[in-house]
Amino acid sequence: MLIIKKLSKTYGNGVQALNNINLTIEPGMFGLLGPNGAGKSTLMRTIATLQMPSSGAIEFNGKNVLSNPQSLRPALGYLPQEFGVYPNVSALDLLNHLGLLKGLSDSKARKAQIDMLLDLTNLSAHSKKAVSTYSGGMKQRFGIAQALLGAPKLLIVDEPTAGLDPQERNRFHNLLNDVSENTAVILSTHIVEDVSNLCPQMAIMNNGQVIKQGSPSELLNEFNGKLWRKEVAKSEISDHRQKFEVISQRLVNGISEIHVLSEQLPDSGFLPLTPELEATYFANLHLASNQTIGA
Repeated sequence: MLIIKKLSKTYGNGVQALNNINLTIEPGMFGLLGPNGAGKSTLMRTIATLQMPSSGAIEFNGKNVLSNPQSLRPALGYLPQEFGVYPNVSALDLLNHLGLLKGLSDSKARKAQIDMLLDLTNLSAHSKKAVSTYSGGMKQRFGIAQALLGAPKLLIVDEPTAGLDPQERNRFHNLLNDVSENTAVILSTHIVEDVSNLCPQMAIMNNGQVIKQGSPSELLNEFNGKLWRKEVAKSEISDHRQKFEVISQRLVNGISEIHVLSEQLPDSGFLPLTPELEATYFANLHLASNQTIGA
């Protein structure tokens, strides 16, 4: 179990990236959802012991991670949003090297695990090619493979489906679902669908804070009967934004549709919006933004 208590991080330039984060993450899939710049990557780097917080505590399976980072690292798998690779080194050689660094000293067991991961990430046919020559999607799949080396008990994946085509994305979803049976997996993303499909527990971050946490169904129920939709002409959008609490806007078959938060029918022409995680996500961001402005 991962326990995060009152975690804050302020950089030297005065920017507060994390503000009093409190989370408890048990084995299984945990989705961390938020827009770019919300503080997700800072939180992931801090949990992975790559940087120290300004204050707060992190415990994993009863051990103090911040005072003893080495207590976590052997059990950690981490796929950062961006990562570099050695030039002219094949995927097979690099995974073998990383496996040794992770303590996989038995050569036969290490090879068996590497072969399995290459197969899972659909890289077996490209294992002898230099990772530096891989396409973006292939590099992402290699990052997934290296994160799974050593059968980690805590797996952190930051924007893992970036650059993956739909087939690869589905394959990765299935892989994460299998891994999460015995592992705490933190999926940090701004893609609502990934969290909706995979995670029984989640949190929403914005401006360095956790603004909502719980199960997707709990978040959906919160806005039941309070979300509305309406197709509008482009020329009418600005006027509707002034009159109503518009939480999002999207195109449906080429026509602009606005989503509005209201306790009752906002006006004629609006229809109920069936609760979906994306709409509740935008509603939470909207409410948090208004609270920040009001403060």
